[in-house]
Amino acid sequence: MQKLGLVLIIVSFLPWLAIALIVPFLPISVAQKALLVPALLVFAEVIFWLGALLVGKEVVQKYRRYFNLRYWKIRLKKFRRTKRKS
Repeated sequence: MQKLGLVLIIVSFLPWLAIALIVPFLPISVAQKALLVPALLVFAEVIFWLGALLVGKEVVQKYRRYFNLRYWKIRLKKFRRTKRKS
């Protein structure tokens, strides 16, 4: 089940790519594009959270940590320290 959850999380990013790379070039009206974009966003969110439910709390917490600005500041400081020592 965890593998399926990870696959769903990865697949949830495909609609975002479609919105950026495919939807603007589709031969449909602006009104249809305006309906397609939110539908793809909702689909991406639903797929992501289904995947998150399947992989479990620990994996989701680790994923959220990667988007925490404080986490990246700490990582950057550690990287700079190791670079100075070399």
